[in-house]
Amino acid sequence: MATTVTTPARTPSPGPAALAGPAAGVPTTPRVGLRGSLLLLVSIYVAAVTSVAMRPEDNPVAGWWPAAGLAVALVALSLPGLDRLLLVTVGLVAVTGLANVTGGRDWGISAAFGVANAAEAVVAGLVLRARPQGGPPALVTLQDFMRLVAAAVAGGVVIAVGAALAVVGLADGSFLSTARSTLTSHAAAVLVLVPLALTWRTRAHRDRPGELPLQVTALALSVVLVFMPAQELALTFLPLTFLVWAALRFDIRVVAAELIAFAAVTTYLNALGWGPFAAEIDEGNTTQVSAAALCQLYLVCASLLTVPLAIVLADRNRLVAQVTAEEVLFRRNFTDSLLGQLILRIDHGVLRVADANDTAADVVRRPAGTLVGADLDELLATPAELGPRLVSGQSWRGRVSLRHDDASRVEVALSRLSHPGDDGSPIWSAQLLDVSAEHVARQGLEAAERLTSATLDTTAAVILVTDREGRIVRANQATTDLTGWREEDLLGRKVSETTLAASATPDLEALFVWPNRSGQPVVREGEATTRDGKKLRILWSNNMVRDEQDLPAYAVLTGIDVTTERASSGLVSHLMRAAITTAIIGVDQDGLITVFNAGAELMLDQDATRQIGHRFVDLLDPDQVAERLGTRDPEQAFDALVRGVGEGELPARDWLWMARDGSRRIVSMTLSATEASVTTQVGFLCVGRDVTEQRQGQDMLVQALEKERTAVERLRALDEAKNEFVSTVSHELRTPVTSIVGYTEMLQDGTVVEPLEDQLPLFATIARNGQRLIVLCNDLLTLAGLDSESITWEAEEVDLGDALASAAAAVAPMLHERDLTVLWETAEEPVRVVGDPTQLERVVMNLVTNAVKFTEDGGVVRARVEVQGDEAVLSVTDTGIGIPAEEQANLFQKFFRSSTAQKEAIQGTGLGLSIVAAIVSAHGGTIRVRSEHLEGSTFTVRLPVKY
Repeated sequence: MATTVTTPARTPSPGPAALAGPAAGVPTTPRVGLRGSLLLLVSIYVAAVTSVAMRPEDNPVAGWWPAAGLAVALVALSLPGLDRLLLVTVGLVAVTGLANVTGGRDWGISAAFGVANAAEAVVAGLVLRARPQGGPPALVTLQDFMRLVAAAVAGGVVIAVGAALAVVGLADGSFLSTARSTLTSHAAAVLVLVPLALTWRTRAHRDRPGELPLQVTALALSVVLVFMPAQELALTFLPLTFLVWAALRFDIRVVAAELIAFAAVTTYLNALGWGPFAAEIDEGNTTQVSAAALCQLYLVCASLLTVPLAIVLADRNRLVAQVTAEEVLFRRNFTDSLLGQLILRIDHGVLRVADANDTAADVVRRPAGTLVGADLDELLATPAELGPRLVSGQSWRGRVSLRHDDASRVEVALSRLSHPGDDGSPIWSAQLLDVSAEHVARQGLEAAERLTSATLDTTAAVILVTDREGRIVRANQATTDLTGWREEDLLGRKVSETTLAASATPDLEALFVWPNRSGQPVVREGEATTRDGKKLRILWSNNMVRDEQDLPAYAVLTGIDVTTERASSGLVSHLMRAAITTAIIGVDQDGLITVFNAGAELMLDQDATRQIGHRFVDLLDPDQVAERLGTRDPEQAFDALVRGVGEGELPARDWLWMARDGSRRIVSMTLSATEASVTTQVGFLCVGRDVTEQRQGQDMLVQALEKERTAVERLRALDEAKNEFVSTVSHELRTPVTSIVGYTEMLQDGTVVEPLEDQLPLFATIARNGQRLIVLCNDLLTLAGLDSESITWEAEEVDLGDALASAAAAVAPMLHERDLTVLWETAEEPVRVVGDPTQLERVVMNLVTNAVKFTEDGGVVRARVEVQGDEAVLSVTDTGIGIPAEEQANLFQKFFRSSTAQKEAIQGTGLGLSIVAAIVSAHGGTIRVRSEHLEGSTFTVRLPVKY
C-alpha cells in the first residue's frame, strides 16, 4: 500500500538562531583587574588633560572628551562587587578632578567636573553590565549595541546636566550651551571608544591581507581631502563610505580601531579650524563651540552607521561558519553512520528518497545507486497510519518488514528535518536499523519463555527463582495454588522475608559462594506457612542457573508438598507402635500375616515377631470358622472369608479370637483390601476391636432393663389398683356422707323435730366435717379421672375475667370475720382462652382460696388477669406464710403439704395444687410458683390466648 502525503500549508521557517542554536565562537570580553584599572586611570588622566588643554577658548568644556569613553569602559569591565565599584568611582572622581586642575581650572569646578564624570561613567557602565544573560559586557548582537547607545545617552544626559550646573554655578557660563557641548562630546567618546574596549580580543580575519592597507589608505586620503584647510565642499560622506567598506569586509575590532583613529584625526583637524565644520567660523556664520559639536555629531553618525553593520555581518559570518561546520559534520555522520540514513522529500504525495548512505542500501538489500528517487513504500511495508502522521508533521517510529521479505524486520525512525521550502516540500529523515536477526532471536526466546512458563505453571510443585541477592524474580502458578501467595505478592522480596522457604537462605548462600561445586542440587525439608496461616512440610531441591560466562546468575528453588505424606507416615507409625486396644493386622493374598501391631499383641498376648508369616485364620476360633464358613481347611476358610472384600470393605462382625492362654476374646472385626498406586491388589487389612467386656456389659444391661420393665409393669398395676381402690372408696363414701349431711341439715332446720339449743353446735360440726369428706371424695375422683384420662373436656371460649369474677363471688363468704385486703384486677379487654369453663374456674378458685387460707389477717391477696404477647396470664399473689424453697419441687404432687402449713395446723388434703397443675397441663399451659418462707407466694398460670 502506497503512503501518500498531502503537503500542509507553508509555515514560516525558523530563523538562523533556531536552526544553529547558540553561536559557536562568540567572543567574550575579559574583566579588568587591578593593573588594567590603574592603566585605564592613567589613560583617563592623560586624555582629560589633553582635552582640557584643547578646549575652545569661548567654551568652559572640551569639544571632545575621550576620557568619558575610557571611564565607562573601566566601570563596565571592572570586577563585580559593590566595594570594587566604589573604589573605581573614587578613583574616577580623583583622576578627572586632578586632570581639570592640571588643565588650568580652579579647584571648585574641577571637583564638580570630577564628580559629574564619575557619575556618568557609573551610570553608563551599569547599563552595559545589565545583560539579561549575565556575564561581562559584550558587543556581539544588535541588542548589545542598543545597550551601548542607551549607555551613551544615559551617561551623556548625566554629564550634561552635571557639567551645566557646575558651569552655571561656579563659572557663570551658559547652561544650554554647556549641556549641548558636553552631551555631544561625551556621547561621541562613548560610542567611539567603548566598542574597541568590548571587542579588543576578537580574532582578526587573516584571509584578506592586501585589502586592509588599501582600505586604510583610502580612508586616510578621504579624511585629508575632506578636512584640508579652507575646504568648504560637502564631501563629509566620503570617509563614511570607506568606514562602511571596513564594516563590510573586516571584523568589528578593525572597524572600532579605525573609528577611534578617524575620530581623533577629525577632531584635531576641526580644532585647527580645518574642514567643512570650521570653515564657517572665519565668515562668522558659526562659533568654535558649534563647530566642535557638529564634529562630534558627525562622529556619532559614523559610529551608528558602521558599528551595527559590523556586528550584523560578524553575526552572519559566525552563523554561516557554524552552518557550514554542521553541514560538514552532518554529511560525515550521514555517510559514515552505522545506521541506515535516508533523506526523503514528498513528491506528489509520496515520500521519495533524495539521498541515502551505504548502510541504508545494505539494510534494504538494494544497490546504493538505485535508492535515489525510489518510493519509500517500494522499500518498506509501511503501515496505513504513517500517511496521516506525515500530513500533521508528526514523527513516527516503528518496526516493519522489507517489501520483498516478510520475514525481515527493520526498525524505522521517521522525523521531519525542515518545514516546507520554496518548492512546498519538507525534508524528512529516516533512520533504518536491521533487526532481523534480533527478531528471529526474540521469537525463539519468546517461544522458549512461553514453553518455560507453561512448564513452570503446569508443574505441581512450588518453584521460586531468585537473583544473586536472594530476591524472588519468578514464581509459578502452583505456588499460588498451594500457598495462596500470588506472584505479585512475592516479586522483589527476599526469600528470607517470606514464610515459604526461610530455611533455604543458607543453601542459597552456599550456591552462590561456592560456584565450583559439583552442581548437585541441595535437598532440604522445611516448614512453610501459607497465606491463611496453614503449616506445610515442603521438600526443597535447590540449584543454580549459570550465565554465558559460567557464573551463578539465578537460583531455582523447587518445593514438593509432603505434608500429607509426612502426616500419614507419622500417623501409621504411631498407630502401629502405640500400645492401643485396637488390633491392626496386615494379611497378604495367601492369608499370611505381614503386619502385627502392638494392639494385637496386647489383645492376644502374642509376640508380633512370632506371628509374622503365620496363617491369619489360625487366630480365629476353629468351631466358629467351621460354623460360619463351612470348612475347617485354612486356605478354603480364608478364601471364603475375603470373598466379598473386592467389592468393598466387609461390615464389622463379631468373631471369637484365640489368645495364647486358650481364652476366647470377642473381637469386632472388619476386612478391607489394600492397593498400591496401580489397581493391583496387594493384600488385606484387618482391624479388630476387643468388645468382650462391652458385649458382657450389654448382656447385663439387657437383663437389668428386663427386670426394670417387669418392676415398672408391677408398679403400674399397683398404681392402677390404687386408683381404682381410691375411686371405689370415694364413690362408696360419698353416698353415705351425702345422706349424713342431708339428714343433719334436716335436723338443723327442724324438719323432723325442733332441735335443742345445745344440739345446734353438734349438728354444725357434723355438717362441716361431712362437707369436707364430700370435697375430699370429689378431689379424689377428679384426680383418678385425670390419671386415667377418662374425663371429657369441653372446648369452649372462656373469658378468664369472668372466671375471676366467679371466684370473687365464691370466696366472699370466706372473708367474713377476716381482716384481709383482696384485690381483683382484670384487663380492659376480654382475656379469652379455649378450654373447659368448669375446670378453668376450678383452677382460679383453688389458687384464690389457697391464698386466702394461707394469708394471715392484715395481709393482702391480689388476683390479676392480663394478656402478655400470645399468652393469657393469671397471677395470684399473697403475703401469707410462704413455702420453703427446698419444698417447692414437690408442691404439685398428690397429698403434699408444706411444713409451714402443717406447723400452723391449716386444714387441707394436699390435692388442690396437683389438680390445678393437671388441669393447666391438659389445657396446654404452664404453672410456676415464686415464694420464700414467711414472705408470701405468687402463682402464675400461662395459657394460649384465643384471638
